[in-house]
Amino acid sequence: MRTAPAARLSPRALSVLLLLTCLIPLVALSGYAALFGKARDAPLEVEVSIVKEPVEVVGGQAAILTDAIVIQNLTDYELPNLTIDLNGQYFLHRQSALAPRERLVFPQQIFATKSNQRWVPGRYPITKISVTAKLPSGRRGVKIVRPQAAVGES
Repeated sequence: MRTAPAARLSPRALSVLLLLTCLIPLVALSGYAALFGKARDAPLEVEVSIVKEPVEVVGGQAAILTDAIVIQNLTDYELPNLTIDLNGQYFLHRQSALAPRERLVFPQQIFATKSNQRWVPGRYPITKISVTAKLPSGRRGVKIVRPQAAVGES
């Protein structure tokens, strides 16, 4: 019984075909990256400050003066998915959106690592505060603040 003849590639043609299969996507992606550049985060219009501020205690009967991070939305639109981190290790994620022009006070003690270790104010200096949120365009907005006091500290 004989089989029908089939088209065959020579070893050289097979090598060229495999090389083109790898090179075409590589050239296309390199061209795309060169034309459109890399993705960048958009600036986030918030004001960030480190203050001592009265914060209500759990019962709501009184307030105590505590070290806090204050975030104020400077825009006229909501900022959902708000995440704040101190020194790149201690995080706080807020479920509800930051309303337009809203000012929020976060006691520093509520920031925690991914293993749930709490920030202790005064133990280490705050060298960097990063705030991220989702912008109306769908992009991620980022604001990075390096407090002035941290620059001169040893």
